[in-house]
Formats: sequence, C-alpha cells, structure tokens
Amino acid sequence: MVVVGLASYAYDANSVENTIGKHNLILIEDYNFTGGDVQGSAVIGGDLNANVAAEFGSRLENTDIAIDAVTVVGNVGDVNGGNVQIRVLKDNNFVYGGQIYNNTTIELNDGDDAQLIHNPAVSIADIVAELHADTAYYAGLTANGTYANGQFNYSGTEDQVVFNVEAKDIFAQNSNLSLNGTSGRTVIINVATNGLTDNEIVLGGGINLNNGFNGNAAFSSVLWNFSDATRIDFGSLNVKGSVLAPYAHTFGSANVDGAYAALSFTGAREFHNFTFNGDEPPTSTVSVPVPPMFWFILASAIALVYRRSR
Repeated sequence: MVVVGLASYAYDANSVENTIGKHNLILIEDYNFTGGDVQGSAVIGGDLNANVAAEFGSRLENTDIAIDAVTVVGNVGDVNGGNVQIRVLKDNNFVYGGQIYNNTTIELNDGDDAQLIHNPAVSIADIVAELHADTAYYAGLTANGTYANGQFNYSGTEDQVVFNVEAKDIFAQNSNLSLNGTSGRTVIINVATNGLTDNEIVLGGGINLNNGFNGNAAFSSVLWNFSDATRIDFGSLNVKGSVLAPYAHTFGSANVDGAYAALSFTGAREFHNFTFNGDEPPTSTVSVPVPPMFWFILASAIALVYRRSR
C-alpha cells in the first residue's frame, strides 16, 4: 500500500536485513588469501588473490541442487601466473566476473552438478547496501548489558542483549574476556574506535574469549559490530561470534567461529561454517520526495474524471 502525504510517500524498502545470516564470508573488496579455508559460502566483491591452494564449502550440505558457493566479482588466482588450485567442495558452483589468471585451476568436487560460471555482470551492490544498513542499525541500539574489567554481564530477561564498548578498553594484550548471563539470547557487541588513530584497531596478543563466548550456539548468536573501524588487525585471536566491519580492511591468522563481513581480508584464517542466527534488524521504511510532476498528473486525472462524470 502506498500512503501519500503532503511531500512524500512511504514504501517498504527492505533495505535492512540479516545479510550475515546467509553467508560464511562476505568481503566488499579483495580477499588476499595466504592460507586457511572457508568452510561455508563466500561472496567477494573484489579479487580473490591467492598464490597457494584455497578451499571453499567443505561444510556446506551436499544437496541435489548446486548453489553458488563462491562468488567473486573480480579476478581469480595469482596475478603473477603462479600455479594455484582453488577447490569448491560439495558439488557447488564457482561464479566469477573478471578473469581467471594463467595457471590457476578451479576444481569442482563431490558430484556432477557444479558449474564454473563466468558472469561479467555479477554484482554485490545490494549486499553492500545491506551491510551498511545493518551496521548502522546495530550501532544505534541502546545498551542493556554492562562491561567492566573483562566481564560482559547481563541479568535481565530480554531476548537481545547489547553492549557498547571501546576497542581500547577490551583488546589490550593478555585480556581475558568473559560473557555472562546471555545464554539463548542474541548478543550485539558494538565496538567503537574512540581515541584510536585513524579509527584503526590492533589487538594485543594473548586475548582469550571465555564462558558464554564458547559453543556452537554462541558462535551463531554473538555479533561483534565494528561500525566505524577502518582497519582491524585481529592478530592471532580466535574470533568467537560473527564479525560485521564493512568499512574496515581486516587482517589475521587464526580461526573465526562465526560469519565474517568486512571491507577486505588479508591473511591465513579458517572461517568455520557458522552464520549469524540472531535477531534480525526490522524492515526499514524509506521516505522519498514526490516530484512536482506527480501532483500535476494527479490534478489532471481528477479534472478528467470530473468532466466525464458531468
């Protein structure tokens, strides 16, 4: 239904939805792969740069219908022409928009339905818009949990728990972080970069995530939201929970137990096949100005109906 007002009309735009509940890895720009693997599906808005063997989709279900397990908008392989093998498991598709470099081999395994699809028109613009909307929505939530001395605490009954913290307070070297009282709930941890140069986050070594951060349920219900970070070096941290950092170039060399969405990634990580199953943002309503011609056409239509009715 369209509701007409004096200067605008409203419509259901669906511009905000749980994008990281759909894919294991989403990168708006390049994936500079130096090792590890992606166990679920991956969407890469730039190039997949790899000079060592890469593997995707090992923990996806092997269904009768192939899905697009890997989508790369740009180029694939080693730009210098080195021998690279990229494997897609569970009989699923590899889609790319650019070129596959010389001596790069795409291997489709575990069945005969999978396809190597070249689509120069492939785009992730809608996904990028959703990521930007999601991070802004979560960043605007009011905190109902508390943080002090390494303890994320909650004692209420709401289904969604929100913590608003500063990166400089929680990511010091040898920090032990614990999550308490959030079992069975969606957990949003908004991490701001106040006081950090150029909004860049570099984690100290020896950080551990304990208690409620552990277990498959937590990996799918905890979201780390970095809405203003421009660069994040996770170092050797085993990230537990999903990461949403659509404005940040990211780095690291350990595992991620959760979905991962960022501007880019460089490093050797295992992205374990978890997606964010927490509460989704509500559907947004967008107001768009009505052009003057709309009113002219409306008035003309009314006049025509009036004349015909006489």
